Amino acid sequence: MKNDPDLTDSLTLLSERAGDVTDEVYARLFAVHPELEALFSMDTDGGVRGSMLAQAFDCLMDLAEGPGVLAETVIRSERVNHDTYDVPAGMFEVFFDIIRDVTKQAAGADWTPAMESAWSEVLAKADALAAPQTA
Repeated sequence: MKNDPDLTDSLTLLSERAGDVTDEVYARLFAVHPELEALFSMDTDGGVRGSMLAQAFDCLMDLAEGPGVLAETVIRSERVNHDTYDVPAGMFEVFFDIIRDVTKQAAGADWTPAMESAWSEVLAKADALAAPQTA
């Protein structure tokens, strides 16, 4: 299955207009959840933040392509890994929402209803994967 062009188009606009948005994404995350900033105290060069954001973009693109096998593996395993760091439930959803918001801001007037719809669908899939698994 081909990438959802509306999600892909929005990320292309983000890349063209904003470049590296790592600092902006994390500034927004820490503004909403300042308690999370301490979890990155050892990330003095921003490498962990950049890697996490790149992985999130990979997951979003994978979910836009269809079944999202990569995203399912990454999100579910990272959900467990993040539990060991005492990251509260729901932070994956917040992180993906912030990426959407930064993308929407960069797109400005070029943000379309189709982009909004594509993001809503992909975020719903990501939210389902990030939910705690029950036995």
